[in-house]
Amino acid sequence: MAYELIKEEDDKRVVQFTMDAGDLKKIFKKVKRNISKEVSIPGFRPGHVPDSIIEKRYGNIILAEVAESAHQDLTDGLFDKFDWILSDADPEPEKVLPVEGEDYSYKVTYHIYETPEPVNYKEIKLTVPAYDSVKAVSETLDHIRGQFVTFDETDQPSEEGDLVILTFPDSGDKEDSEPKELTAVIGQNDMGPGFDKIITGVKAGDDFTMQMKVEKGDDPGLKGPAHTFTVKEVKVHSLPEMDDEFATKAGGFETMDEFHQKVTDDVTSRFDSEMKSYTERQAIDSILDSNVFDVPEFMVENLTKDYVSHLEDGDSTEEAEKAAGEMAERKVREFLILRQIAIVENLEISEEEIEKAIADGDSRSSYLDRNRNDKALEFILNSSVTEEKASDEDSGQSETVPWRWVVVDPSETEAIEQGEK
Repeated sequence: MAYELIKEEDDKRVVQFTMDAGDLKKIFKKVKRNISKEVSIPGFRPGHVPDSIIEKRYGNIILAEVAESAHQDLTDGLFDKFDWILSDADPEPEKVLPVEGEDYSYKVTYHIYETPEPVNYKEIKLTVPAYDSVKAVSETLDHIRGQFVTFDETDQPSEEGDLVILTFPDSGDKEDSEPKELTAVIGQNDMGPGFDKIITGVKAGDDFTMQMKVEKGDDPGLKGPAHTFTVKEVKVHSLPEMDDEFATKAGGFETMDEFHQKVTDDVTSRFDSEMKSYTERQAIDSILDSNVFDVPEFMVENLTKDYVSHLEDGDSTEEAEKAAGEMAERKVREFLILRQIAIVENLEISEEEIEKAIADGDSRSSYLDRNRNDKALEFILNSSVTEEKASDEDSGQSETVPWRWVVVDPSETEAIEQGEK
């Protein structure tokens, strides 16, 4: 049992397959036995029909099934040995039927897809955000510390970090309905721009009316409905000391130094992992933008079906399937261009590594494709030029907010409402 590459011309690869008579005879025997079990012939029990009768009645079926089974056996491992990507053109098998008692030999012409020569994959410009490790660790510790905050009643005006409990009328039809409550911690910006500023400096019993006002966009000055609130209670926040006791309570460490080191290691590890993914995505996007080419349609179709199969029931809309197809096309092109870069740059995987992977249950082709492409991406990143980009905070940029909460005079809003009526 063997195959041999006998011709290479343009995108064509001609392979000679040969199965010796002994192995072919086993397939003939198996096929005839299976047919004998399935057919019903008067005078014979299923599975005990003589071969001569089976051959006479089902000769063409036998030959077709033997040929198919032999072809499956002979092609096993073919694409592991030959590092090919097939094109959309179907293979062209030589029309030769097997003959029992003789060697079975035939040729198949395969059409190979050849990825275009990759361009613009060296010295790609990448950007990463500036990283202040001291600041990142400090913010993380502050966040952890905030999980242990306590609030105590106070008669002092509210400040940053304090809890403010507000009440407002129920908008329902019942006149005797109880007021609703709203809680907000100053500084968390839970209620939108301007809200925290309004509730800073308030005390229990204070009343105020506010509404949303559009400040930018197509309708500057446009105002939403007014809302009147009463400050029910202000609670001052109290944060634990960052000491050994806190380290034990928050992280299970004996000292704050140990806890600080653990947080530093975690923050650094998380940042490194995020930056790895971030730069890899940038590099791949850059390469795909520079290398646009048609890919084998069957590869896109297979991957699209896989993506769609993972959608929840009801999510498989025409629009979702179109998006899955676009994502699949990009992913196939990514696979092919990385593969070609690895080939061009001779980024080989050793036979020793491949044999070990096969021994561990992996297939040669999947292990080779996966690890070769990883090497290609590593090569691209190692040759890239990385620049630090200042954060929005450092560059003085901030998020543009089209509206914010503003305090208004209740009498003015009543007059407006009366006029509208």
